[in-house]
Amino acid sequence: MDQLKELERIAKSSLPNESCAFLLGNGQQQDNKIVIAEILPIKNVRASYASFEIPPDELLRAYDYAEQKRVQITGIFHSHPAPPSPSRTDIRFMEINPVVWVIYSTTERRFAAWVFEEIVREVAMV
Repeated sequence: MDQLKELERIAKSSLPNESCAFLLGNGQQQDNKIVIAEILPIKNVRASYASFEIPPDELLRAYDYAEQKRVQITGIFHSHPAPPSPSRTDIRFMEINPVVWVIYSTTERRFAAWVFEEIVREVAMV
């Protein structure tokens, strides 16, 4: 899957810091799966190995870009220097950003995807 290779490349190019990106799509599901049309890398302004932050102006720019392209932000990607499961901070932000969260572990070199629907649950990636 080329998109996973691109996300892995983004994560590795950001080392030793966490990386982040928006996943854009049309919001429609195909076979009960959200299809990602484009990856929009975002600079981690926190420049930290253990956290990421997207500045408000970058967030607004991403939503404007998605609107111009007639797509939606359907996911948030970031990397972890640990297993690919949401941190407490991630979970707080998952509650207010109810999209799929894809995490890549730079230590285990694997992905996992998560959603918050009253509880955090892992979802399959294809």
